[in-house]
Amino acid sequence: MPNIAVIFPNEGSQHVGMGKEFYDRTVNVRNYYDIVEKLLDIKVASISFLGPKEDQQPTPIAHLITLLCDVAFYDPFMQNRRKANLMMGIGIGEIAALVIAECIPFPIACQFVYKRAKLIDEFAKKHGGINVLLSGITQDKLESLLNPATGPIVITQYLAPDTHMLWGPAASLNPLMDRYKTIRTVKSTVLSPRGPLFTTQAVELESQFDALLTECMGDQRIFPPKIITHRVSDGEQINSPTDVRDMIIKQYSQPVDWCRAVRLVIDRGFRTWVEVGPKAIYGDFIRKIDKNNRVTNVENMKSLSIAVQVTSS
Repeated sequence: MPNIAVIFPNEGSQHVGMGKEFYDRTVNVRNYYDIVEKLLDIKVASISFLGPKEDQQPTPIAHLITLLCDVAFYDPFMQNRRKANLMMGIGIGEIAALVIAECIPFPIACQFVYKRAKLIDEFAKKHGGINVLLSGITQDKLESLLNPATGPIVITQYLAPDTHMLWGPAASLNPLMDRYKTIRTVKSTVLSPRGPLFTTQAVELESQFDALLTECMGDQRIFPPKIITHRVSDGEQINSPTDVRDMIIKQYSQPVDWCRAVRLVIDRGFRTWVEVGPKAIYGDFIRKIDKNNRVTNVENMKSLSIAVQVTSS
C-alpha cells in the first residue's frame, strides 16, 4: 500500500445533500452529527442534507458544517483499512487535520471554529473588499497587475501555477476580471466576502483567536500530532503543541502557499493523494502542480469505493 497524503478542503466546498449517504449508512458518521447538534443546538444534518443553500452560507454555519464533513468522512475511509500517512488542509481543513491527528478534540474544534467565524465576519465588514478566485494566468503575469491606482490587490492563496485567490477593493478587482472576460482560458469567480484573510492585515485577529482558543480548550491540553501534519503557509511540518497552537492562532495572517506545500510533500515521496470532505477542490490543483500523482477523493459511497481502489497499490 502506498504512502497516502490526505488533504481536507476549506469552507466553500459545502453543498446541499453533502454527507447524506454516509449519514444513512455509517453509525460513526452519524455520531459526529449528533455530537455537533447536542453541543451547539444547531440542526446540522437538516442544513447539510436539505438546505436550502442560503442556510449554508452564513460564515459560522459554513465553517461548522465543513469541519464536520472533513472530519466525519475520514471515518469510512479508515474503516476500509486506509489511513493518512501525512495530512494537510486549507482554512477549516487545517483544523480538521489537527482533529484527526488528535491534537485537539472534535467538540472543542467545533466550538472554536463556530465562534471564530463571528470574529471573521466582523473583520470582513471592517475591511470590505472582495475575494476572487482567478485561474488561467501565471503568477509572473498576474503580479504586474496587482497595484492599480484604485487600490492594491493581494494574492492570498497560491493554489497552482496558474490559479490564485485574490483580495482587494472592488474598484480594482472588477476591472481586472472584466479585462479577461473575453479570454476563454482565464476564469474568475467572486467568492463569499471574508475580507483580507490570509494576509498580514489579519494579524489583528491573532489576540482574539488566542483568547478564544484558551476559552474553548478550558483545562484540556493540546497534543503533538500523531500523524505527520504539514501547515500550508510554508509547507513545513508541525511537531509540538506549541507548533499546533501557533498554527491555529496565525492561520489567517499569512498567505496559503499550496504550491510549495504540495511540492515539499512530493519531495518526501508522496504521490498518492486523497481529498476528504464535502467536495473535491484541491486535488485538481495538485495535478496542475505535478501531473505525476494519483489523486482521488472521499465525499460519498461511490468516491469512497474509488479511493479504496486507488490506494490499494
